[in-house]
Amino acid sequence: MKKSIIVALCALLGMTAVRAQQVTLAPVEGVPDAAREVLEQRFTQMVLQNGLDLGEDGALLRITVETTSRMETPGSMSQVAVVLSVGASVEKGGTVVSSQIFSVKGVGADDDDAIVRAVKQILPKSKAAQAFMADVKEKIS
Repeated sequence: MKKSIIVALCALLGMTAVRAQQVTLAPVEGVPDAAREVLEQRFTQMVLQNGLDLGEDGALLRITVETTSRMETPGSMSQVAVVLSVGASVEKGGTVVSSQIFSVKGVGADDDDAIVRAVKQILPKSKAAQAFMADVKEKIS
């Protein structure tokens, strides 16, 4: 009896089509590889947690990073502090549908470490991220 139930469940699961959501990201340039990976992860989470499927809609998520300020502390154990403007825009058919700027700060042992720590400040569940995704959802649906 147990075997027949398991076989029936496996057959049912095999027939059920599961559609994976997709996110199409433009290449992120000008940041260390570790920061690029964090950015891609955070923005992919942001999109998928809001039920968007940018790959199927033909939309492209473009992320830009600009260092707005950089400061190095003096001394033998100097650290670097950076302030970044991380821009995110969703484009469809070459037209920007929605965009948002995230201002983040990071402190680290060197530039790369500070940048990675700064981009980790972008949280997919933040109010700014939720507002951005709501605007995208409204405009591409």
